[in-house]
Amino acid sequence: MTRLAAGLALLLAGTTHGSPERVPEKAAPPRAPGTTPLPPMGVPPPPAPPAERQRGVALGMFAEDVSFSYGPLLAEIVALGATHVALVVPLYQTDGGSHDIGLDTRYSPTLEAVAETARAARRDGLEVMIFPILRLSAPRAGEWRGTLAPRDRDAWFRSYGDALGDLAGVAALTGAKRLVIGSELSSLDEDLAHWRPVVERVRAVYSGKLVYSANWDHYDKARLFDLVDEEGISGYFNLREPTVSANDAALEASWQRVRHQIEAWRAARTQPFIFTELGYRSRTGATAAPWDEVPGGSPDPDEQRRGFAAFRRAWTGAASLDGVYIWNWYGYGGAGSTSYTPRGKPAETEVRALLESL
Repeated sequence: MTRLAAGLALLLAGTTHGSPERVPEKAAPPRAPGTTPLPPMGVPPPPAPPAERQRGVALGMFAEDVSFSYGPLLAEIVALGATHVALVVPLYQTDGGSHDIGLDTRYSPTLEAVAETARAARRDGLEVMIFPILRLSAPRAGEWRGTLAPRDRDAWFRSYGDALGDLAGVAALTGAKRLVIGSELSSLDEDLAHWRPVVERVRAVYSGKLVYSANWDHYDKARLFDLVDEEGISGYFNLREPTVSANDAALEASWQRVRHQIEAWRAARTQPFIFTELGYRSRTGATAAPWDEVPGGSPDPDEQRRGFAAFRRAWTGAASLDGVYIWNWYGYGGAGSTSYTPRGKPAETEVRALLESL
C-alpha cells in the first residue's frame, strides 16, 4: 500500500458513517425556579354578555284627560326598582267581527302623548316597550280580543297593520327598544299568511325587537311567535279553584306547576321569553281568576300580595325567564281599591322584592 493510501485509510477509520465525531456541547446552567419561559397561550374569547333581564312595569295610558302627565307615575316606577316600562296603548274596534281599528278619541292617548311619555321614560333611564292592546267598544256576548272573528279578515289585517304601523313609527322616533305586535289575539295568532305582510311593514319602519304576547291558555298554539324576536305570555294562570283556600303553599305549588309546563314547552325554543303581564286585582278571589278584569268585589289587598309572592318564590333564579312586566301601575291604588295597581298596597313591597330577584 502506498504512503497516500495508508493515510486515507487512517482518516476513514476515524469517521462513523462518513461523519466526523461531534464534540458534546456544554450543558446550559440550571435556571432559578419560576424563571423558565412558558409557551405562548391563546387568549380565550370574552364571555358572552349576560341576557338582558327586563325588570318591568306596565303603565296603562288610560287617562281620559288629554293634559294628563304620566311623569309622576314614571318616577314611582323607577323608585320601585324597575329598569323597563311597557307603555300600554289601547286600540279599539266596535265588536269581534268589525275591522274599524284605531285610537279612540276619549279612551286612547294620542300618538303625540305616547311619544312624549316614551321620551320621558327614557330620560328617567327606563327601557321602553310600546304595548298596544285591542279593546271592543261594543262587544257582543262572550266577545273579547281573544275571540275575534272578523267578517272581512283581509280588511281587519289591513286596518290593524295601519294602526300598528303608526305605533311602529313612534317607537322608531323615540328609541323604544321593543314593540308588541299583538296581545292575546288567540283566534288570529295562527294565521301566518296574514301576519307576515304586517310584520314586514313594521320591520320596514322599526328596527327594534318585536314581541308577541300570547294568552296564558293559548301560548303553546301561537304560531305568531315564529315571526317575532321575543316570546311573551300574559301570566293570568288560575292558581286555585274558587272553593280552595288561597294559602301560600298552594299558590306557590301552582306557580311551580306552571313553570314546569312552560319550561317543558320551551325546551326546544331559543327566543327570549318574558311575562308581558303579571297581575292580580286586590280583591277576594283574585288568585282563582286573575284574568277577570270586571270591576267590583270585596277588597283583599293581601290576596294580591300573596299572588305576587308565590310567583317570586317559584321563579326566582329561573334561567328560562328573561323578564316580567307587572300589570299595571296606572290607577289611584290604596287599601280600599280592588284594581290591579299595587300602588299604596301591601303588594307594592312584594313587587319591589320580585323585581330585585330577577
